[in-house]
Amino acid sequence: MHINMNYFEVKRQILHILIGIILLFLIIFEIITPLFLFILLVLSGFLAVLSLKYEIPVINFFLKNFERDNPDLPGKAFIMFLAGILLAWKLFPHNIALASIIILIFADPVSHFIGESFGKTIFFLDKKKNIEGHLAGVIISSLLAIFFVSPVLAISGSLAAMLFESIIIEIQKIRLDDNLIIPLVAGTAMLLVNLVL
Repeated sequence: MHINMNYFEVKRQILHILIGIILLFLIIFEIITPLFLFILLVLSGFLAVLSLKYEIPVINFFLKNFERDNPDLPGKAFIMFLAGILLAWKLFPHNIALASIIILIFADPVSHFIGESFGKTIFFLDKKKNIEGHLAGVIISSLLAIFFVSPVLAISGSLAAMLFESIIIEIQKIRLDDNLIIPLVAGTAMLLVNLVL
């Protein structure tokens, strides 16, 4: 057993999970609306662009402590996280949207934690990742998605999301963020499987 986790990445993944859980509960208990999330997304984008020229104290703290260096758009991961949740919420039936969001919240962080700690077998789609991490991401996110959808849908959504998470998708030389890809792929897979069943 080897445990070789980067402290910065651990902090990022924990924040990812915490923000995701808070947003999920706010959605489940209808405390926020899609309009609120859209306004938050626009505000985040505006603050990201502003932070290219100015140091905004609270934003700067989060960028320095939790964001990978992204000179084009600071806070890109958070913005894509909000966009992924909003799109899943609006595109899919409620139960599939919630399952997609929970897969977004847990699949990638669990994959990272387990992969960094115990992973040995290189994943054929992405040489930087390993099979053990991906399997853990699929299993944990499937078990949590079962709260919203059937086991078959949960597994199909988690499996599809983790497969696509490993594929680098670029459009016009802009790399799509996995925070946007994961919920869309998970929801689409569950929707398609649901149509077949």
